[in-house]
Amino acid sequence: MSLAGARPWALACGAVAGGLCAVPAGAQPAAAAAAPAASAPALPAATSPAAPAAPEPTAPTQRIVVEGRGPDEAEQRRNATLGMLVVGREELDQHGDTSVLDVLQRLPGITLDGDTPRLRGLGGGYTLILLNGEPAPPGFSLDQLAPGDIERIEVIKGPTAENGGVAGSINVILRSAPKLRTRELRSALGYRALAPQTNHTLSWGDRIGALGFQLPLTAYTSANAGEGVVQRVSRPTGSSRREDRVSSQDEWRGGGVNFTPRLDWKLSEADALSAQLFLQRNESRNLTRRSTEVLEGTPATYASERSATRGTWEMQRLQGQWVHKQADGSRLEIKGSAQGSLSRSWGAWEGRPTQGAGIALRDNLNSQRERRYSQSGRWRQPIGDTHTLLAGWEVEHRHRRELRRLFEDFGSGAQERIRGSLGSPFVVEVERQVLYAQDEWQPGVHWSVVAGVRGERNRSTVQGLGEEVQASHGALLPLVHVRRAFDTQGRRVLRASASQSLRVPEAALLLTRYSLNGNYERDLPNTPLAADSAGNPALQPEKATAFELAFETQLPAGGVFSVGVFHRQIDGLIRRRIALETVPEAPVPRWVSRPSNIGQARSTGLEVELKGRARELLSGWPGPASALQLRASVSLYRSAVEQIDDPNARLEGQPPWQATLGFDNRVARSGFSYGANFTMTPSFSTAQTDRQRIWRGADRRLDAFIAWRVDAQLQLRLAGNNLLPIDAVSRSSVADLDGFTAGSSSRRSTVTQLTAHAVLRF
Repeated sequence: MSLAGARPWALACGAVAGGLCAVPAGAQPAAAAAAPAASAPALPAATSPAAPAAPEPTAPTQRIVVEGRGPDEAEQRRNATLGMLVVGREELDQHGDTSVLDVLQRLPGITLDGDTPRLRGLGGGYTLILLNGEPAPPGFSLDQLAPGDIERIEVIKGPTAENGGVAGSINVILRSAPKLRTRELRSALGYRALAPQTNHTLSWGDRIGALGFQLPLTAYTSANAGEGVVQRVSRPTGSSRREDRVSSQDEWRGGGVNFTPRLDWKLSEADALSAQLFLQRNESRNLTRRSTEVLEGTPATYASERSATRGTWEMQRLQGQWVHKQADGSRLEIKGSAQGSLSRSWGAWEGRPTQGAGIALRDNLNSQRERRYSQSGRWRQPIGDTHTLLAGWEVEHRHRRELRRLFEDFGSGAQERIRGSLGSPFVVEVERQVLYAQDEWQPGVHWSVVAGVRGERNRSTVQGLGEEVQASHGALLPLVHVRRAFDTQGRRVLRASASQSLRVPEAALLLTRYSLNGNYERDLPNTPLAADSAGNPALQPEKATAFELAFETQLPAGGVFSVGVFHRQIDGLIRRRIALETVPEAPVPRWVSRPSNIGQARSTGLEVELKGRARELLSGWPGPASALQLRASVSLYRSAVEQIDDPNARLEGQPPWQATLGFDNRVARSGFSYGANFTMTPSFSTAQTDRQRIWRGADRRLDAFIAWRVDAQLQLRLAGNNLLPIDAVSRSSVADLDGFTAGSSSRRSTVTQLTAHAVLRF
């Protein structure tokens, strides 16, 4: 980062750190009763200063709490310097969710785009998904992870020196070895469409001397079906206007197995070792039927089509950690991990021509194999009474290989297509090195300041079709977080932060592999609506500068009210652009969609959260004081892309607003509880480029449950998801070089899911 570029940012950081953190004259260092550090490894918290040479009796106790069991979820949230949410084991057991996505959709500031969670309405690499503090592999879905395998979920609303993250991060921490023997069986039976869905988790944890272990095994099956209609108006290159309607019926079936054993070995009072193995495998079988009705123009090539796909995805990850603690409060952590993932799919397609006899057949085989190795460490050292220094590093190497093979039979026998990227392997290697350091400073009882810097360097090498493209980039990313508590318990807190972070493009976007759109044969011109796709090895990371300000207060009976604003400026925004190109895969020019850095964007938002007991929030509520819990949140988002002159040039997938409303209630002395959660997102339009437009229809979701805790060993639960199903509606349009606007509209049905769930502890 150049000195000229750093000066405005440094002035902004100075304003935040100096203006908001000015300590009155005569302020004393934090007392021993100040809040202990949060246990989240990725988040700096309001930590207590190191004890002096002659400590008071409470000081050693506080140090033990920091490095021992740690605070509960509410205290961890209250003491965090950067805004965060924590969902612990108790809350997971209370709701009895069968999917991690069910847990996340209740949290404020999180929206779901299919099975992908978004923070601040931003996904696609803006939100980091972490497993035990490390990035989740490509192809991994949180929906494949059973809540019974999880110890807690940490949602961090911004970048940190250790993990970065433009919008923040969602860190899923798997269960560790218990202190006492635990044996648990979780079983769920549900129905959505086609066939029953099942989910079974058997977990056994125990401790033998200094060695503890946790052995969870999960097996699941899934099924779904849907119908859709797409109506298109297009004009293929060199042809006249054409309008058609495509009706489709889809079926999805699948299943998988997860095994996530963990070992914890306490070598001594100062040293501990842990190892976590994550094994996952799932299979899917999809069937699609399509029929095309031409409303205007030339007939379609195929009147009806049928395709069947079978796929497998598997992942193996081994993580190891050594922790060394010293009497002065310092702590050294060394981590290492190795990971491999493999995705394979086999597809068969047949089409019945509109004109002529015979059937066209096409088979394709796809494989993506990825390996990842990483090593990291961090050192935490108290300095004096008010400072704690944190420094760390991380090195990572990724290797990804993709291969696609295509066999076609148009009546003269099956032949493999070897042309352009078909039949040729593509390889991308990515190396990343990170160094970071931060100072956690407590200048007074009510103040906490974290100032740090993250240095990150990335290098990529892309190989394919006999060519090799290399790229490298680096950045120095400063940050400062400030926490001001208005009382000694930290029940009223003001947080402010300024930071920079990177969004590095995924390895798949760097590959130059070319994929033809199956709606148009390779020998025919396609349309901008049915563009082919390809990667771009010259992509550069996006760089985001963020500012945040939030106020949070803990209500007397345990409720929370918070309001926060944020602003992000993004440089080097990555967007897909559609252009007419001459490509080696086809004898005619084709419309191609490629990612590129198009310019700058900004995003601003307001987030409000309120939750607590009904009698605390609503005066005159007649029910018992602790029976009914209410929660509500609303998030407003505004974004703009400077290079696109359109009022709807927003960041991709970010809605104008999102709201949630929910409640939970426990029936006294009965063991029964019930609750519901409602989320709403409005319809909105997005200008992708000057030529491309996308519109999404409104989305709503209502989930409800009723649970019965029979005794300490048995819990039963009945849940309904998507109780108010609404069709997923979208529209898109693209203008070609002559000004003709091609458009399509689609409507796809959604269904309600009912699930019965039981938990048995024995």
